[in-house]
Amino acid sequence: ITTTTTPPQRKYNRYSTTTDDNSMIADPMADLGGAQAGGAGGDMGSTKEVVDPMAMAMNTQRIDRIKNVMGIVSGCVAGVCGLTGFSGLVCFLLWHVLVCAAIWMVKMNGNLSIYTKQSLFAYLANGIQPLALSFTLFWTFFYGLVYLY
Repeated sequence: ITTTTTPPQRKYNRYSTTTDDNSMIADPMADLGGAQAGGAGGDMGSTKEVVDPMAMAMNTQRIDRIKNVMGIVSGCVAGVCGLTGFSGLVCFLLWHVLVCAAIWMVKMNGNLSIYTKQSLFAYLANGIQPLALSFTLFWTFFYGLVYLY
């Protein structure tokens, strides 16, 4: 009979931008074929990075949560300001790019590849359709509240 043990749970601090452990670690045992066993040739420069899927999922979840709030708030701003047509779309795109850049520069310290395995375009375009729908909902709602009633 073989028993399986579950790995210890990672402790995430919801008030901090970091976890108790790194989201990516360099594992010297990941490149077993490239290093000589027991020899002096196995240096840290030839290691592969091991990705923690739980940390990646947590990072993606936090980014999506911030983007969702951005979609709602920018829709409220566009509705209260009375933006219509193309100017509302520009407002959404401007807020989206500004918030994504702020996350990238402040939370990720300008290093996208450590926190997500996405390209810059994929990072900007990921989940934009639900954001646009939330933006449109709150944009029309607040525009109707302020200017129609």
